[in-house]
Amino acid sequence: MHDAESFRDALHGAIAAGLEATELRYASGSLPTEGDSTRSLVDIDPYPDGDGLVLDASAMEPLAEVVTERERAGDLRRAGSAPTRTVLLSGPPGVGKTMAARWLAQSLQLPLLSLDLSSVVSSYLGTSGRNIKSVLDYAKSGPCVLLLDEFDAIAKRRDDDSDIGELKRIVNVILVELDRWPDTSLLVAATNHPQLLDAAVERRFDRLISLSHPAPVQRRAILEHLATTIGGVDPSALVLAVELTEGFSSSDLTRVWSLARRRSVLNASPVEDELVKELAQRAPAPGARRDSLFLAMRDTLGMSNRQIAALVGVSHPTVAAGIKRAEGASSGKHAD
Repeated sequence: MHDAESFRDALHGAIAAGLEATELRYASGSLPTEGDSTRSLVDIDPYPDGDGLVLDASAMEPLAEVVTERERAGDLRRAGSAPTRTVLLSGPPGVGKTMAARWLAQSLQLPLLSLDLSSVVSSYLGTSGRNIKSVLDYAKSGPCVLLLDEFDAIAKRRDDDSDIGELKRIVNVILVELDRWPDTSLLVAATNHPQLLDAAVERRFDRLISLSHPAPVQRRAILEHLATTIGGVDPSALVLAVELTEGFSSSDLTRVWSLARRRSVLNASPVEDELVKELAQRAPAPGARRDSLFLAMRDTLGMSNRQIAALVGVSHPTVAAGIKRAEGASSGKHAD
């Protein structure tokens, strides 16, 4: 029994050593390309940056487990198991699917390979299956994280009569590749439309992780991370910005922050002022939330009723009335 365990440990050690010695080939001529052209089918980021990823626990915890599994792959193999090989990320546009793939690659200290399947299919119809297979084979040649973006472009339900025969054949290729995918590399597929995926494809993934729009606590964390690039941002302004960004995705937040940052440089003004001013122009519909916004803009940013009215696009008496209602509601809560 002792000899058997020693042999098993030695075998796993040899496998691990062999895997560590295997690397992707970055030299010209080694990358998968379209036919005889020099156009690369895959983008490679040797040092992906996933800093700033903020997701709720239902998504962040399984991602962290994937990393832990890889770190303890030897323990899993000795127990007769294996780490997660394939992950399917789904959710609306801009919620962090690509960033999650970057975070996984960074955490695992692996290069990130990215393939936009929608562009491959539309640009190379007729050779799509061969192109995709060449990218998958390349990703197997050394440890990496392979991101297949817009996965629904090739993995649609095979009962969809609107698709041509080749795309249905590609689904069969994907089914075989998912079954045979080695645990030396991590395959991450991303889709905005999980309902379009072939059920047999979805079942082949080791993990299905759904991402959603960030809740207030995540929006606050995202804004605070963005604010670390400049420092000294008024926290009360960020609290107000969180209130004004309900329904925003993480990419929406990054985009509006970048706009505010540019304006703060051009206008020599605090970035938080520019942020709130930009968001105020997208004020909510009349009601308690808009009244609270008016009150916060006055008390947090020191804006006059006329300034608020000009930004939001209402009359200053409307702002005054809203502030009065908000103050009344606030005092009523304090009385309780």
